[in-house]
Amino acid sequence: MTRPTIHLRLAGDEDGAWRAIALPPLPQPGIHAAAWTEVSVSAALAWIQRAHDPGLAAMLSCRRGLCALCAVRIDGQVVTACTTPVRDGMRIEPARDHLALSGVVVDVSLVRRARV
Repeated sequence: MTRPTIHLRLAGDEDGAWRAIALPPLPQPGIHAAAWTEVSVSAALAWIQRAHDPGLAAMLSCRRGLCALCAVRIDGQVVTACTTPVRDGMRIEPARDHLALSGVVVDVSLVRRARV
């Protein structure tokens, strides 16, 4: 099995540098898949938080692409992390820099207020 590498640019990093993270061979605790391409980006971020970087901030709620709380920018496009599969070389960053709070989390309070 291949070991994909994903690249993260996180809010709060002073230099704005990209971090390369090589994902380990599967299976891993909490990841029940034969290959990383069967795993969502949100599940991979949760694994990174548990096993590699406890300070990583990422949001997850519905896990079906309905709420958009897990929205991130991947390779230049804003997508939901829970419905996007992991692929080698992908670049993950906050969905909007001016709304970035920490890690890949952005302030969604304006969106929530607009829906009420």
